[in-house]
Formats: sequence, structure tokens, C-alpha cells
Amino acid sequence: MRSPFASEQEAFRFVLLLLVALAAIAVVVAFGPAWLAYIVAALIPCAVAARATQLRMRKLRGLELPVKMAPPHVGSPEERRVLVVANDTLGEESLHSEIKRLASRPHTQVLLLAPAQITGAARLTDAFEGPMDEARARVRTALERIGCEHLVSGEITEAPALEAIEDAFATFTPDEVIVATGWEQSPGSLEPRLSGLVRERFAVPVRHLVFAPGSQAREPSSDTEWRYRDESGDLAAKQFGLKALAAAAIVAALLMSSVALIHSSEKSEARAAARVNAEQLAALPKVAGTVSLKVIPEYKPGPEGEKHDAFTVTEFSVHAGQPQTLVIDNTDTVPHSITAAGAGVNIVVMPGTHRYTLDVKTPGKYLWFCHFVCDEWAMEHVGYMSGYITVS
Repeated sequence: MRSPFASEQEAFRFVLLLLVALAAIAVVVAFGPAWLAYIVAALIPCAVAARATQLRMRKLRGLELPVKMAPPHVGSPEERRVLVVANDTLGEESLHSEIKRLASRPHTQVLLLAPAQITGAARLTDAFEGPMDEARARVRTALERIGCEHLVSGEITEAPALEAIEDAFATFTPDEVIVATGWEQSPGSLEPRLSGLVRERFAVPVRHLVFAPGSQAREPSSDTEWRYRDESGDLAAKQFGLKALAAAAIVAALLMSSVALIHSSEKSEARAAARVNAEQLAALPKVAGTVSLKVIPEYKPGPEGEKHDAFTVTEFSVHAGQPQTLVIDNTDTVPHSITAAGAGVNIVVMPGTHRYTLDVKTPGKYLWFCHFVCDEWAMEHVGYMSGYITVS
């Protein structure tokens, strides 16, 4: 499988950026809002799409290779080597006839090169066997029909066509190149613009034979060659770039819509939570901000008829975390208290009139009593020197 990266440094940078992006996503998911996590997560497929677009446009424009000088001639001055590049046109009888004619020339060798047309998806999955078997069968059948066993040889390759031709220049060293294609490109066929790319990169004679099914080979006019170049080269790259830009705009719009929807959903949830809290607060019992009461010795009669010390108010209702002011007039000569250990309350009520703060953080109902020894019976009975603090 060929790497989609131009170099190891580029692959390392991509992996590093991927790790940084994943770390950013983890941080945002843990500490940030959901919509921001979606934006960060979208950066990874956007980067992959940008790289795929760049590779596609490079392929459409052709590899950026310098123009090569003519390779040194191999063999005697009379010897001539011809490279024939074909794939789906290998079954054409007129191509067989042309190769026979070339091989019949004295001191001429012909190499039939068949690049297997392997799609990008097949390269990613290493699914080479099907296209390679097809190319191998075509070459074998063509060689059997052509004959000339000692003068014509065949070779198949998994490399893209232009790269395969460059490799052939390093090994076979042709004096002439013939590119055989159809009039229009179809799946599994060579690109008609291939001959133009070969002319730009190799300083040897290049012929372009174009085949229509069942017809003789023809060489396209210069206008047709320019059309191939425009349809498959710079113009196609620009059109693909515009399509990629439009697709990116659509994806960006969908992403922004998703973020807006998520953000709106979060706002709606926050408003709903606030509304529920407001309704809960409205449903809570009303409590007074200030409560006035007294502590009076021998004030309230008990069941036995005797009067006992008592607070005039022994039931207190408060909201959790909301302080309540108690104005207490202790008419006794000794201190008393409102003590509830479970609620964290211990108010020491000194003789005279003073202001105190009752503040409880946790909802619940708590029993309080006076922890100063005064009227022992009253200290043990609710409504006298004991009562409840209800926190809602």
C-alpha cells in the first residue's frame, strides 16, 4: 500500500497534529461546553479532507517533475527500443498490428507495459489482485496474438501509469513511447491526457494512438490533445477545487447549524432548569425574614398545672442557606440557648433584647433545646424550652 504522505516528515507532522487534536477534544469534553467539543472534533476530518483534496489536485495537474533530457542510447546505433503503454486497449487488433510492424523492423525491441488501474480505495485496502490479474491476462493474450517472442516482451505494474513509465526509462531506456488509450476515459482505463504528460517529462518522440471499439487506431488532433489536457489537467483541478470548496462550505454550514442547535439546546435546558428552580422556590412555604419572640421564666403551664420556663415561639421555618433574623427578648436573669447540633445551630440568648441570626445550610427537620440547665422538665418537652427548626 502506498503512503498518502509525501515524506516521513509529513507523516510525523500529521500524527503529531492528530495527537494534539485528540488531546484538545479530551480536554474540551472534560471541561468545556459540548458545542466546542464538536468544533474541535470536526478539525480532524477537515484536515483529512484537505489533504485528500490536495492529493487529488496534484494528481489532476500531474506530478511536478522536471522535464527530462533524452536518455542515452543503449546498444548499437542501429538498435531501437519502443515502449508501448496500454491497458484496456490491449485487445485491439489494430494495436497488435502496429506492434508487429514495429517488431518487424531490424534491430527493434518492443516492451509492452500495462499499468494496472488500481483505485485509491483499492490501494488503501491492498486489494491489488483483481486489477493485477486483469492486466496480466490482457498482456498474456496480446503477446500470444502478436507473436514475435524474442522481440516483444510484456510487463505489468501496480504503480500509477506516469510513475511506471518513469521506471521503464530507468530500466528499458526507450527511444520512442507509444501511448494507447480510448477516446474517453472510463473506469479501469488509462487517461487520454497521459501522452501529453509523457511529452512534458521525457524528451523522446511520443505517439498517442486512440482507439474506438472495433475501429482502427488514430492519432488525435492537437485540438483534441488540448481538450484532454483541459478536461483532465489544470481546468479539472480548478473545477475539483471549486467543488471541494463548495463541499467544505456545506460541511461548515452543517457544522455551524449543529453547534447553534446544541448551543440553543443547552440554553433551553438552562432556562428549563431555572424555571424548575423558580417553581420549586415558589412552592416552598413562606418564611419570615425576621421573627420576634421572648424567653419568659415560669410562663407556660404544664399538664400538672405548674408553670414552666418557655420560649414564646418554638417552631422556626427557614430556607436552606437563607439567614433569618431572630429578635429575642430574654426576660430571665440567666442566659438560655437554641441548640441543634444536627443543624449546626447554637444561639446563646443573653438577658435583654438582642438580635441573632439563624442560618442552616441543609434541608431537614431538626430538634433544638436549651442546653443551659434551667427548668429540666421544660428542656425535655417541645413547646417549652425545646422545639423544631424546619429547613426547606
